[in-house]
Amino acid sequence: MAGDIVDRSLQVMEPVSCDQVFERQDYLYQVKWDGVRMLAFIQDGQVTLINKRHHERTLQYPELQELPARIAARQAILDGEIVVLKGGKPSFPAVMSRDNQRGEAGIRRVQESLPINYMVFDILQLNGENLTIQPLEERQHLLRERIAPGAWLHLVEDFAQGTALFDSICQLDLEGVVAKQRRGCYIGGKRHRDWFKIKYRRRAECLVGGYTLRGSLVNSLLLGWKQDKQLFFVGRAGSGLNSAQEEILTSFLPGQEIKQSPFANLSRQPAGYHFVKPVIGVEIEFAEWTEDLHLRAPVIKDFIQERMPPHE
Repeated sequence: MAGDIVDRSLQVMEPVSCDQVFERQDYLYQVKWDGVRMLAFIQDGQVTLINKRHHERTLQYPELQELPARIAARQAILDGEIVVLKGGKPSFPAVMSRDNQRGEAGIRRVQESLPINYMVFDILQLNGENLTIQPLEERQHLLRERIAPGAWLHLVEDFAQGTALFDSICQLDLEGVVAKQRRGCYIGGKRHRDWFKIKYRRRAECLVGGYTLRGSLVNSLLLGWKQDKQLFFVGRAGSGLNSAQEEILTSFLPGQEIKQSPFANLSRQPAGYHFVKPVIGVEIEFAEWTEDLHLRAPVIKDFIQERMPPHE
């Protein structure tokens, strides 16, 4: 591939966080997909993939080598999110399983078990022309004119009403909404108020694989996410526990202690951590998945009834 097309100095544009959705005619609204941000550099029938941290990911997603056949251009730069669907919804842990693959054999294996979708929402260059200085609506027009969506290639839809879209996002338990200035340019390398992200605090069911203490009282739970019959440590949470629950857990959990970690990704026992049999289920509200697959700002909302220890 021609070396001059992969300009690693090209950085993605990122949105500013906003606490609540707003309605403005000079903005359009898009679904915020829970995936891996990826720039696709297309030239002379070949594709190079660069993530937002400027790391190359071309080998991890061989499916995207079909992109040149789906775009009416000899050269282009696309911006979008790679997602993996589980149960019809994007799964960040699943797409990170794809992204973390390094060996060719492993990549081939997960192509079938974790098929990807590329959700394209912007075009930054076309046949050598810099489009970042063009208004968003003009870039969107070119995107729809030149790209032929397929089974795994999708163009992110624009919506005129942010509140209605956000309500739908909440009902579907998706990540959130991005509001974009219709006349805005693409300003890479910074967070800019032409783009706003409004996130829905999501929920997940986790298993308790351990706890920590404050004095003699349980004050936080070690959370496990079950995937492919394994339990993965995804962080700890103490927010949301009331005093009655802390007392119940303090009387129950020490009797469930085990020496070996129940977590596939946490073999060493950090100081202050106590491992237990993963028999208690909890419903967690959280802001988002981090790149190291932890829950950001988790809050315990409820215990799954059949797995909660009885109050004696």
